[in-house]
Amino acid sequence: MPAPAPLARSRARLLARRGQASPPLVCPLVLAQAAEIEALPLQRFLTDATKLTNGLLALHGALGNDVIVTAAADGLAAEAAGTGSVTAHPRVAAAIEATRRLVATADEAALAVALCGPARLAAQLGQAPADPAVLERCGAVLLELAKAFLQAGANLLLVVEEDALPAERGDGWRSVATPLVNLARFHQAAAAVVLADPAGAADAPRGAVLCLPPSDAAAGQGVALSADPAAWGTPGPGAPLVTTLGPVRGGFAEARAAVALLVAAVGEA
Repeated sequence: MPAPAPLARSRARLLARRGQASPPLVCPLVLAQAAEIEALPLQRFLTDATKLTNGLLALHGALGNDVIVTAAADGLAAEAAGTGSVTAHPRVAAAIEATRRLVATADEAALAVALCGPARLAAQLGQAPADPAVLERCGAVLLELAKAFLQAGANLLLVVEEDALPAERGDGWRSVATPLVNLARFHQAAAAVVLADPAGAADAPRGAVLCLPPSDAAAGQGVALSADPAAWGTPGPGAPLVTTLGPVRGGFAEARAAVALLVAAVGEA
C-alpha cells in the first residue's frame, strides 16, 4: 500500500522551499460559492468573519481539495484601494480574520490568498497598467494586503494576472511584483505568479512558482486553468500547483462537480 500523501500544509512548505509539491496542491480560486452554503447574499457573507470562516470550512469539506482560499483575486484590492487603510476595509478585515481562524481550525488544509496582480489592479481602477507610477501605487496596496494575510498565517500567496501584461511594461511590472514574492518567502510561504499569457513569463520574479495555461506550462511549472470550470482539462503530470485565472465562475453545485473531477484527474496523473 502506498504511503499517504503529506498534508497540504506540509506540501505548501515544500513548495516554498523547493518549488515542488507531490501530489500537487489543487487550488482553484473558489470562494464566493461558500455564500450559498451559508444562505447569505454575497456581500454580507464576505464581510462577516464568522460566516466566512464557517462557509469556507464547509466548502472545503464539500469540494475535497486541499487548499482553502480566503481571497480569490477578485475585486477585493480595488475596493480597498480607495480607503485610508486597506486592511480596515470590511471585506479585507473579514478575510484576514477568517485566515487567522482557519489556521487553528483547518489543520489539514493549506491556506491560500490570491490577489490580482498590479497590472490587473490598475485596470480595475481605470488607470494605465503600463504606467510605472501607477504600478508602483498598485504594488503598495497589494504589498499591504499580502503582509496582513501572511501575518495571519496564509501558506500560499498567488499574484494573478488574468489578462496579458502590457507590451510596453518595461521592467516596471517585475519591480513591483518582486517585493510580493520576497515578502511571501520572508514569511516562509509559497509564492506563485499566475499569468494568462506566457509572453510575461520572462518577467516573473525569481523564487515564485510560475503558473501558465495548460498548453503553455512546461514540465515542473504550475498550471493556470480557465476561470470557467466547463473548460477544465486534465493538467499534465509534474505540475506542483494547479490554480485558476481568477475566481471560479458558476454556483456551488457546478464548482463541486468540477473540482471533484479535477482532484481525481490530478491524483491519477
